[in-house]
Amino acid sequence: MTAKKKTRSDSTTAVIRAMDNAAKNTIEPPEHAGLTAKARPFWDANIKSKSLDLWTDTDLIECADLCNNQLRILELRKELAKENKKIGEERNSNEIKRIDKQITDLGRLVAAQKRNLQIHSHATNGESRDQVNHNKNEQEARRYLGKHDDGLLATPIH
Repeated sequence: MTAKKKTRSDSTTAVIRAMDNAAKNTIEPPEHAGLTAKARPFWDANIKSKSLDLWTDTDLIECADLCNNQLRILELRKELAKENKKIGEERNSNEIKRIDKQITDLGRLVAAQKRNLQIHSHATNGESRDQVNHNKNEQEARRYLGKHDDGLLATPIH
């Protein structure tokens, strides 16, 4: 059985796929992945960080976990800010240390998850030439749709 040949990122097929992906704008999270409603903005941002056709089913599950972790960091930062505002005997330095450690640990986990999903900065902006070109095509298509959304031209909407 021969392996399916990858489409070149500078081909007409890739440009058409990028336009289609830009029109779709996102992928819905799998229901079984456990993405919380409040983590949805993280989902949308993370999914857009690479070409939609490069996401696998297992990537989507991992991405849901990543988004929940990013939300948890945000919640912990709010808790830490509240704790830091307290003064005198109300201020609990052990609680501040505990929250800070959780933020640090989750930050490391988020960084590792981004590396695994290849959505860290190096993958999306760096030397991964094929992925960079896929992302570039899709970003150009999104810009085009944003500039030309006057209702006069047909655009690929699903």
